[in-house]
Amino acid sequence: MWLINTDSLASEEVSEPSSIKYAILSHTWEDPEVTFQDFHDIERSGVRHKPGFQKIEKTCELARRRGLRYARVDTCCIDKSSSAELSEAINSMFSWYRESAVCFVFLSDLLAFEDLDDKEDLDDKEDLDDKEDLDDKEDLDDKEDLTSVLPYTQETFAACRWFTRGWTLQELIAPSQVEFFNSRWERFSQKADCLDELENITGIRRSVLESSSNLRQTPIAVKMSWAASRETKRVEDRAYSLLGIFNINMSMIYGEGPKAFRRLQEQISRETNDLSLFAWKGPSQDDAGYQMFRGIFARSPSEFSACSTLQRSGTRQDSQSEFDLTNKGVRFETKLYKHTRGAYVMYLGFSMRENTPVCITLKRTAEGFIRSEPWSLTYEQSWNLSRIHNTFRIHVQKDVSLQEDVLFLRQMHRSFHFNVDLQTSLKLEQLEPHPIYPWDEFHSIFISSNPDESYAAKLKFLIRDTGNHFNEPFPLTLTFGWARSKQQPFAVLYGSEGLVDTARLAIRNVLPNDFPDLVKDDLDWGDSHEETFEKAMASICTNPQFQASELQFVAKKIMILHRGVRKVSAFVATFRVELEERKDYASIITYHASLSGMISRVEGRNAMLAFQMT
Repeated sequence: MWLINTDSLASEEVSEPSSIKYAILSHTWEDPEVTFQDFHDIERSGVRHKPGFQKIEKTCELARRRGLRYARVDTCCIDKSSSAELSEAINSMFSWYRESAVCFVFLSDLLAFEDLDDKEDLDDKEDLDDKEDLDDKEDLDDKEDLTSVLPYTQETFAACRWFTRGWTLQELIAPSQVEFFNSRWERFSQKADCLDELENITGIRRSVLESSSNLRQTPIAVKMSWAASRETKRVEDRAYSLLGIFNINMSMIYGEGPKAFRRLQEQISRETNDLSLFAWKGPSQDDAGYQMFRGIFARSPSEFSACSTLQRSGTRQDSQSEFDLTNKGVRFETKLYKHTRGAYVMYLGFSMRENTPVCITLKRTAEGFIRSEPWSLTYEQSWNLSRIHNTFRIHVQKDVSLQEDVLFLRQMHRSFHFNVDLQTSLKLEQLEPHPIYPWDEFHSIFISSNPDESYAAKLKFLIRDTGNHFNEPFPLTLTFGWARSKQQPFAVLYGSEGLVDTARLAIRNVLPNDFPDLVKDDLDWGDSHEETFEKAMASICTNPQFQASELQFVAKKIMILHRGVRKVSAFVATFRVELEERKDYASIITYHASLSGMISRVEGRNAMLAFQMT
């Protein structure tokens, strides 16, 4: 670490800065500043005349008056030509400010007292009238020279450029002793005396302003919100300037652009289980940068701007989730809620004002999960904890590009939803999806990996009669898909005769022997897979024998002797599938195959007809 000797204005390198008392300057960089190379060639013509050199001189002068032998000014104490030294400086910046004896904040755009129009901008004119030369005080601990009332209005104070810069965030939080100076180096307040104003201006919680040790108890999203409106000259510095706030070390890669902020989030995720890391909001539909789908990580601190009031919920048992970084994305083990539009809701364990739960919406794809509706952190339905499903293990993609956003939106196109509406005595069991990888069990959806190509899937399942009219379960196979050659969807329903005791049960519409197996492995189709598959798909759309939408299971006839008259009666289980096409709010077409089923009793002639039809 390089420090300036306040007597000689010479640079000195120290290996243990924690053993030395020094002052440090916080300011906004302006051209021309004195660089590390300039300061080591201080006699070179013109260096002493740079405006930046005056800041160095003034900092050293103030430090000397406080009995401090050393001072630090970042412009001339960092050798930017050395990547190793630059990386060390950025990773150590927070601790260097925290360990300083005093931090001088120079506000170059804040008017001097005498330049204010009739002193109208002062809250307390007596403080000015009775003001002595504050800079003549030499005792660092003597606070009588500082007014306890901020002599500027909060609006004027907040207008200073210093409050908009990314690097100055940690420079305000880290030091315990901070003193503020206007453009004429007139000291007008210190951090301890204007905590309310600083909290209002920056959004930083008072407890953190009082002691940086309270950062550990502050949710990640809240800390991110403090940087939401701050700017840096280089986009990478929006991330690098936050390393100390999150107690993170990472390498500097200038030129990586926005990836720096994602790397920061990845590093944070390795050190914490704080789910507020994912409590960001992306642009809404009318804003630039809008996407329907995003990854799990934010793109900049600006996306945390709505999180300043975030607080941990009173009960934690439903928010305990584990997550870690993998090559498939961020892996979560968490409980999920069911969304009304075929998505998942993940509760983060935090709430906003009025105890509104903070949650994100996830969507399943053929490859994993992505964030859906990233512009929202609330769930519009009434919150019902009894709707929690079992714990899921899921992988959420880290980022979704604009191109992937379009692709994922298309994958939602022509997905098949399976809905069940059975008589209360009928229960569905042993559901087997084929193929299994695009099947979303939670929402009963087959997701299309490429909606422009022909696609087929099937469900094999059993339905059991709990009313004791049928002793054996009903085996059903539902096949559905979309045929590109015909530009149409289909859903066909058949029974499986091989699983039925035909001596006791008859079936109408058994799966034909020549019905194509549309979901067998690609290798089974041979070299002409695509052509053969298309022909098979077309045959279902055109062959009436392959288009059953209703089937019946009929119990064998029962002969009843009633007053000497024989009667025939039977129970008939009827199942029907109806295919409906829907277009949602994003103009995405989805298909909904609804299975209905009921059991009825028929007698006499109707019973005989039922036997004959099976």
